[in-house]
Amino acid sequence: MSTRWAALAASLLALLVAVSPCSAVVVFSTDFSSGIPPEFSAPGCVLDGVQGYSGLGPTGRQFGGNFLHYTSVPIYPTSLIVRNLPAHDHLSVKFLLGIIDSWDGTELMQISVDGVMKFNNWFQLATGDTTSYTPAPAGAILSMSHDLGFSGCCYYNRDRAYDLGVEPAFLDIPHTADSVAVVWTISAISGPAADQWQGGADESWAIDAASVEVTQTADVEADFAAGRLAVRAMPNPASGRSVLLRLSVPALGPARVELIDLAGRRIARRDVDATGEQQIALSAGRRITPGLYFARVTQGARTRTARVVIAD
Repeated sequence: MSTRWAALAASLLALLVAVSPCSAVVVFSTDFSSGIPPEFSAPGCVLDGVQGYSGLGPTGRQFGGNFLHYTSVPIYPTSLIVRNLPAHDHLSVKFLLGIIDSWDGTELMQISVDGVMKFNNWFQLATGDTTSYTPAPAGAILSMSHDLGFSGCCYYNRDRAYDLGVEPAFLDIPHTADSVAVVWTISAISGPAADQWQGGADESWAIDAASVEVTQTADVEADFAAGRLAVRAMPNPASGRSVLLRLSVPALGPARVELIDLAGRRIARRDVDATGEQQIALSAGRRITPGLYFARVTQGARTRTARVVIAD
């Protein structure tokens, strides 16, 4: 192996160690700097400069540039659907939330994950400065009681900014499906009256720095020892010409083995009929680009995965 590839292998091995079986892998993220990603359905939203929200948030995950700003008077759901998730057993959703201008307490900000309500709170900013979202977890409140822009006048300029990446309801959600749907919406009656959802610059909300992370916490070696469904690369880092996998297939019936990249694309596949512990070579029919991948074995409704570093 050349010096260059040896250095690459060492760095990729360090990456493999860093994303241990209990570490999260980001499968989707956006800061809306390149527009609205296709994973979003966002009627009623526009891309707006963040104005006074700029710089709020933890290092590496801050409001900046543009955010996704809901300004419509009619109420539509804003949804994010991420498909082709790698095998996992937990999932986290992170985003920054802006509550803008004259919310009067009758509107509920509602956020669900796969149809399960995770956030359902009112905000009173028009004649007060309160919310049902209290006490917020440590680090969640980025700004309150300050005008962060958009209307530029009047008594109700008390915007709020939150980091809901620290909200426990969105973290480490048990999850094994190959897709996830996150929905942001308002529960209210839309219209011009003060106790209705008025939309526009007067009453709106926004999100930025949205991401989805998945985690696989299962102990692979324990699965092998117990004869359960399991997979791992041998060796790891592996060669891009042919990935050698160690499998444990405990039950009769066909199993499917795949190599998946970080974007969820299938790079190679092989069907397996034999049971027990075995080794197979998984090749894409071409040299696989060095990087981080997932080996996934599926039998019936059961799935297991392992990280694979391709070094050369």
